[in-house]
Amino acid sequence: MLERRFEEFAKCPPLAPVPIFTGFIRAVLEGLVDGRVWTERRAAHALHGYGMSLIWGESVDRAFDALIDHLNTGAYRVRDEWLQVDPAWEQLDWDGKLKAERFTRVNFRFDRTVFAARHGAPVLSSGWSLVELDAAAFDMPDVAVTPAAFWKNFAACRAHGGGVMAVKDGEVGAIAFTSTRFDDWLEIGIETRAAYRGQGLARAVAVAMIAKILAAGLTPVWTCRQENTASFLLAQSLGFVIEKTLPFRRLAA
Repeated sequence: MLERRFEEFAKCPPLAPVPIFTGFIRAVLEGLVDGRVWTERRAAHALHGYGMSLIWGESVDRAFDALIDHLNTGAYRVRDEWLQVDPAWEQLDWDGKLKAERFTRVNFRFDRTVFAARHGAPVLSSGWSLVELDAAAFDMPDVAVTPAAFWKNFAACRAHGGGVMAVKDGEVGAIAFTSTRFDDWLEIGIETRAAYRGQGLARAVAVAMIAKILAAGLTPVWTCRQENTASFLLAQSLGFVIEKTLPFRRLAA
């Protein structure tokens, strides 16, 4: 079994050599969000509290059998896990050994020129307005993803970029928010409540959030499953260009 080092994140192999977006794991290693880390032979498996995980390190090949046993047993897993592997180790037999369903993860690059050409002020249908994300929307109960999955509290979320929400008659229809922020980039999360879909609210809050990010001198980041058609197409319409695709494996809770 892998050695558990919940308090010794600093002993993990460096993330810098991993050539994909790793902000969600960096948030775990720097204590911005709850998570867990396992290490074995200079290989690491880190799990974000929301369920995203990454395997990387200098000797993943030597730790492969132990990793497979650890992942397939899954005693630590309380929700579905979405696993990425450092592309340097993708040649190992993950699909043959893991009890997992395979999808595709997309990393995008933001093209500011495309965004500027396509989007001015956000467009909203009658009655809707855009306001800053507030504490009440930090963890809405009737959506799949909220900022609470990425931050320990609302103050931390607000301090790292906050978000934007579309509101009508006191009801929140959609939110765009900071999911991770490091250096000069900020990753965007989007969620629309089921009753308000199909009204262009996701696009409106996304445009407003991107404008907010650019005004702060930061670079917006967007990642998603390719199979999430709505997010995949919205990203490209906003000026995000596909930069890299990689396997994304779901290990059931």
